[in-house]
Amino acid sequence: MAQIGTLGDIVFSVSQKTVKTFEDLKIDSKTNYAKLTRHNKKPLLEFQYNDIDTASFSIYLSAFLGVNPLSMQDKIDKYRKQGKILSLVIGGKKYGTKWVITSHSKDYQKFDNKGNLLIAKSTISIEEYPER
Repeated sequence: MAQIGTLGDIVFSVSQKTVKTFEDLKIDSKTNYAKLTRHNKKPLLEFQYNDIDTASFSIYLSAFLGVNPLSMQDKIDKYRKQGKILSLVIGGKKYGTKWVITSHSKDYQKFDNKGNLLIAKSTISIEEYPER
């Protein structure tokens, strides 16, 4: 099994029996400045603070690839509702410090003839959780 990374104890991996990976990882960082206006001149910028980082990515969940889409989405929702603090590690490199799930969008794509969810896509938004 090739482990790609983790979000807390959610493991992104690829093996002969299971494919559970993510796509479209986007991390946004922002710095805030105050604009000081001046008469007949361009305003001056004054550094205030670095804002928290935000990130988002999608996970493709398929029963045909060895993943139970519904139980994985339930786990993500549980972490979101509990405010669980997570680490994001990809390829052995830690991204940011700590994160919390702030949003989880569930796209139910395919069901079987008994109503069991077979294929779904989850889009997850996370925000940095700074130390106090």
